[in-house]
Parts: sequence; structure tokens; C-alpha cells
Amino acid sequence: MEKLGTNYGGWYIPLNINLNKHSVVYSGGVGEDMSFDLLLNDRHNCKIILIDPTARALNHYNEVKHFYNDKSNFNFEGDIQKDYNEYIKILNPNFDNFKYINEGLWNKKDTLKFYKQSNEKYVSQSLIENMYGENYDLIQVNSIKNIMEQCNHKQIDLLKLDIEGAEIEVMNQMLDDKIYPKYVLIEFDLLIKNKDPEEKTKKLIERMLLKENYKILKNDYLNITFEYKIS
Repeated sequence: MEKLGTNYGGWYIPLNINLNKHSVVYSGGVGEDMSFDLLLNDRHNCKIILIDPTARALNHYNEVKHFYNDKSNFNFEGDIQKDYNEYIKILNPNFDNFKYINEGLWNKKDTLKFYKQSNEKYVSQSLIENMYGENYDLIQVNSIKNIMEQCNHKQIDLLKLDIEGAEIEVMNQMLDDKIYPKYVLIEFDLLIKNKDPEEKTKKLIERMLLKENYKILKNDYLNITFEYKIS
């Protein structure tokens, strides 16, 4: 296993991961750190679908594209990690293989409240009430199945979810829809932030391991990398 990306925004994947220009990656939760997505594309030239309805995340995506036009003189807005610029500066991503979807991930198409943090420094917002503050935006949300149909994708090779508590609803619906990405990378925010009194995280992990043929490759403080094993 190796960790791709900055210390803050990186994820563990197998050293011998089999991705190429035909591979499809869905990256839920962009925020202000695209180091993992950029490195995946730089190495494998895979197609990456970025999914995040946060205004600052979309702004960051546009800034990153600008950055690669002028690497020597660019300052990102927002809460940027100290090592970010130097880390991504060495990469050469193919932005023809990136697509940005300005929606939230959920279990169906809907319009929902997207709660902001009390500390405006932090970029993350959540669809889960009581996860953060009381102020919110109204946003469009959609399921993975619907997005795949819109993009004309038949499979997902790697799915990454850092979506601030919505991971349980999204994953359960995706599995109900019989969609099984080869690799699934999830930050289990409900449990990390002690917002899981009904043990939804435990139930989802048990479902993945006991019923859906996934196994855990790496558990990095509840940032878990799963691999699908065809039975």
C-alpha cells in the first residue's frame, strides 16, 4: 500500500493498482485539496469525476486549472495546506480527463440543506443536520446510479467518498443498486465526529465485509480502503 497525496488529503491504495486511461474514478468531496485526484490522473491518465456542491471547492478546482498555466506564481485562496503547492507542482495532469459535477451525493435526486461550519475558515459542509452549524445553503443532490447514467458509465473502478457524514446513505443506496467499484475509499465522518448513535457506520462496514464481498486493505483512522473481491 502507498499513500497518494498530501498528509491531509491523501489516501492509501495498492502499489500495484490496475488503473489506466480507460479507468473511471468518482471522487466525492473535493474541498481545497485535490492532491490525490491530481496524482492519480498524473500516473494513470484515468477519467476522474469530481463531485462536490461546495462553492469553495468549485473555486478551488478552477484555481488548480489556473495553477497549471502559471506554476511559478500562484497563490490559492482558502484553507490550503502548507505543502500543497510544492506537492502538486511536479505533476502534469490531463484536464481533458476531469469532469466536475456541482451536486452533492445522496441516495436520490433531491434538494437538501447543506450545513456550513461555524468557523468560516473550514471548507467542508454537510448534508447531515447537527454535524456542523445552523446556517446552510440549499443544494441539488443525486445518487451515484443517476450520475453514472448521466455520464454513460457502466462501471466505476475507484470510488472515493469524503462527504461529511453522507457516506452511509450514499453507500447503502449504491449497494442496493448493485454497483460495486473495484476500490472504495471512505472517510467515515459520522463515527469520527461522534454523530453515529445508531451505529450506522458499523452496520455498513459489516454489510460490505459480510454480504458484498469487500475486504479492508487499510484502515487509516477510519479512512478505510476497501477492495471488491469477485466471488
